[in-house]
Amino acid sequence: MKKTLKIKIYIVILFVFPLKSCNDLLQEDPPSNISLANFYESEEDALVGLYGAYNNLYGLVSMEPNYGEMIADDMTISPIVPDAFEWDEFTFNSEVTDGLWSLCYSAINRTNEVIHCTEDIDFEAGRKADLIAEARALRAIYYFHLARAMGGVPLYDSPTVGFDNIYESKSTEDAIFNFIIQDLQIAANELEPSSPPGRINSDIANSLLARIYLYRGDFQNTLSHAEIVINSDRYRLLDDYADLFKPENDNSSEHIYQIQYLSGENNNPLPGRYGPRAPSGPYGNSFWAGTTIPGSYAPSADFIAQNPESYRRSVTIADHYEHIDGVSGTITMQEVYGGSFPYYINKFDDREGELQSGVNYTVIRYADVLLMAAEAMNETEPNNPRKYEWINKVRERARNGIESDLPDLNALTQDQFRTAVLEERRFELAFENQRAWDLKRRNMFLDKMRDQGKNVEDHMMLFPIPDRQTQLNSNLEQNPGW
Repeated sequence: MKKTLKIKIYIVILFVFPLKSCNDLLQEDPPSNISLANFYESEEDALVGLYGAYNNLYGLVSMEPNYGEMIADDMTISPIVPDAFEWDEFTFNSEVTDGLWSLCYSAINRTNEVIHCTEDIDFEAGRKADLIAEARALRAIYYFHLARAMGGVPLYDSPTVGFDNIYESKSTEDAIFNFIIQDLQIAANELEPSSPPGRINSDIANSLLARIYLYRGDFQNTLSHAEIVINSDRYRLLDDYADLFKPENDNSSEHIYQIQYLSGENNNPLPGRYGPRAPSGPYGNSFWAGTTIPGSYAPSADFIAQNPESYRRSVTIADHYEHIDGVSGTITMQEVYGGSFPYYINKFDDREGELQSGVNYTVIRYADVLLMAAEAMNETEPNNPRKYEWINKVRERARNGIESDLPDLNALTQDQFRTAVLEERRFELAFENQRAWDLKRRNMFLDKMRDQGKNVEDHMMLFPIPDRQTQLNSNLEQNPGW
């Protein structure tokens, strides 16, 4: 069988009938012509399976803003979206979470296949261990997306076989996070600190461990893993904040992990969504690009009012733009919208790419690691001056030489520093899909939502398990309150 045909058949198997493992675990009665047992025959086959697991990351990119920003206080729906809706976790049907659930468990099953089937392939032991470690790290990423959204979920550490072993009950949230951490620790210990773009390495694993420990409130381990990355001297902040979001600077010294895109072949959907939607009339083909971009998001009034003056603010949001033709001058938001849409999200501007943006999606970058380290140091060693060194590096870059903007922090109480670092994360990582999770881990989420007039209840810290899953699996209990 030719390799291309073999890969196509493998993809069909993944989507139609996920199987469990290899050799004796995949014996069929009666046997068919192809199964995962005879697909996984070489190192190349294992890599194909691994790339299949990586592929699901692209689906997560499209979902991230809804879970990480839209339900928080910094982003809202563009005021000129036709039939505008309010996406939040207080009014939606649990069908919304079905896509996240299906995408993550599909990927988890793929990683389980790679982990178990690769063990039986005969190739160099070091490369085999690396490939399995990568699959473990990917599995951890998908479980992290599920657990922080829905808490306890079913735990699968081996591939499913047909309809067997698919009706598991929920494991506890603690058990899921312990499993995630174990997988990432294996990856951090096994993998090299560098890798081809888009592939996971030990620095990525350590950065993700810092993020996960921070989310869990384990500040000592947050600091430990963040310092591994900082002390490696392999990363630095780019001099210009705006450069972070330009396609020509993808995979820079600040980008620890990015999901790779290629314009015209694999387009990043988010820059188009962040760009303002052009209204009908004289501005229809001039507002943002040569086509009418279907922008969906806008900065909230609170974000606009509370974001302090700085160069970073001018990059993040804007109230004017240059005409796409380059000669017609500046057009203001006031001119176009008459006050109903005063600012748009500017930091992901890829006007040249229009609806075919090839800019990479950043999962984690060095500024985030510096701020995690500063926050963790404040909790574990509040008198250690390094916390100021780390947060002030980020502020220095943000003010871009204007000393009156965002001056260095010093002599703060521990509680004042807690507030300062959370605010620094808010504006440094604005619209990078961390805000809701930061509020949740700090137990501030419900109060912030209530301050916005939302009638929320305590159980809404977690999303519901998809109704379809609870109907299919009688062992699966819905999250309380839903």
